[in-house]
Amino acid sequence: MADDAFFLPPLHDKMAVEGPETALVLIQGASCPVTGYRPLAEALQEAFPYKLWVGVPRFLLDTPEPAEYGHAVDSIIDKMTKAGMKADRKVIAAHSLGAVMSQVYLTSFGVGKVDALVLMGATVLRSNRNSSKLPPTLTVDGDLDGLLHITRQAEAYFHQVEKAGGPQADLDRPVVLLEGLNHWSFSSGEKLPSNVANNDIQAEVPSAQGHEAIARVISDFVLTRMGSDKEKAVARVSLADAVEKTGQLLAPVMEAMHLEGYHYFNPPCQSDYPTNPTCQYPKYPDRSIGPAAGPPKPLPPKDCTCGSEWVAKTAAKMMAGFEGTAAASATMDSKDAFQDVSDVRPFHLPHIFQPEPGTACSDPSSCHIMATTVSMPIYDIKDKLDTGLYPVTAREYRTKLKSREAFWQAAGLKNVNFTETDKLNTGICKSINQAAYDWALSKASPKALARFKAHGQPFVFVDDLKSGIGITGPTWIHDALAFNPTQDKKHVEVQSHYFTTGNKNLGKVSFLQTVGYHYCKLLSPARAMEWIYVGGLKEFYGTKPQAAMKEILV
Repeated sequence: MADDAFFLPPLHDKMAVEGPETALVLIQGASCPVTGYRPLAEALQEAFPYKLWVGVPRFLLDTPEPAEYGHAVDSIIDKMTKAGMKADRKVIAAHSLGAVMSQVYLTSFGVGKVDALVLMGATVLRSNRNSSKLPPTLTVDGDLDGLLHITRQAEAYFHQVEKAGGPQADLDRPVVLLEGLNHWSFSSGEKLPSNVANNDIQAEVPSAQGHEAIARVISDFVLTRMGSDKEKAVARVSLADAVEKTGQLLAPVMEAMHLEGYHYFNPPCQSDYPTNPTCQYPKYPDRSIGPAAGPPKPLPPKDCTCGSEWVAKTAAKMMAGFEGTAAASATMDSKDAFQDVSDVRPFHLPHIFQPEPGTACSDPSSCHIMATTVSMPIYDIKDKLDTGLYPVTAREYRTKLKSREAFWQAAGLKNVNFTETDKLNTGICKSINQAAYDWALSKASPKALARFKAHGQPFVFVDDLKSGIGITGPTWIHDALAFNPTQDKKHVEVQSHYFTTGNKNLGKVSFLQTVGYHYCKLLSPARAMEWIYVGGLKEFYGTKPQAAMKEILV
């Protein structure tokens, strides 16, 4: 098999320029021919003000892997050295899987061997988030990368920028997203690798323009570390501006993820052993079958996430549904906690604390209700691979709420009919999920919204499906929130499962009596946002082979 590895000596017009001579090794992505990186390599040399050598090694089967990595990098460096390179600074810029393998190498056998790392269409792995072994690392990607969701880069931005003090040039791990670029924007060529073709989203910026934008960001990052005082000052301003614009681009996505209580921002709290003083979540029933499980080790940090703000502030109030009743002006304070809904050590159940169980408000219009909910966000197990290819947001909430009947009775409303309010009401969970979707549509950027409206698969919400009782109890727990494409694939039908129990004695009963509950499978506003920005575009705006696209569009 021919070795297509190549290197580019510095541009002739920069040979006499004073400044640090630098070697940049560009690592290919999986199944991405090295020849496809020549345009980016040339753009990098144009953007860099000094002598820049660019070497692109080729891996066996065009797939970077650990056993070959060190030799491949050393080999291309040796070839450039023999050609006259006297670089005293070395940078690795790696694409896709190449970026993963670069992190593996640079945190093991290659610690300290390069001065900087650039991840293209990739991100710092969660396993390396707190590692001190990586050199200064730039993450640069496109907002239309279908192989690494924008939500995963939002996670990176939260930890590497927001938690590090916000947009600034001195960040050790800046994150920059470029509008209109996709995963393939870092390479070139008409023939896309199958994984890219089947998963990427169409780029909206021409290839050459994309390479220039990428090269400028990489050049700025390198110059902030290795440039002269003059170039460094200019590069610092430019890089900080790019990071700040990335924050603005990601703002709607990050707002949705905060509303979800996204588990890779801040870890979830344990309400049985509170560490975040802002939560103030009252326990109910605080009883166990057998001894309680005991505190987690270690305990969650003080900035852990109490629960879902969406469930507490929106879902609970929509479940109460006071609009159009005598309790329309009643007020409500609800708190949510993240717990396993199957847990019995101890039990975790929703509860109305005010008015006290067994009592009701005398005047529904001035009633104030204090209640709790319990939510269990369910994440895609494939996201544990940390590839960014799969959705990172919660695919559903398993949420336990007090029933509408219970809320109405607590508010002092009379003649409440459980059959109407809950038992045969197939629209409550549906309406909450519609609200999550509508919220995401209202918060998405104008450009993302217009793109989705033109090319996306909208959600359509259908009536809730009642779950029954199985051998192990309510089937609701494992009856997943359903996402079913219509036959023409132009819409995706979303259906929740629900489970209800009638109220008794205004809730003043033993916790072992399951009364006054309405459980829902809820859509996270962050999953709705991720669908608008990524998942919902792939069917009709992806880069899948044109023959397949034409068949879908017929």
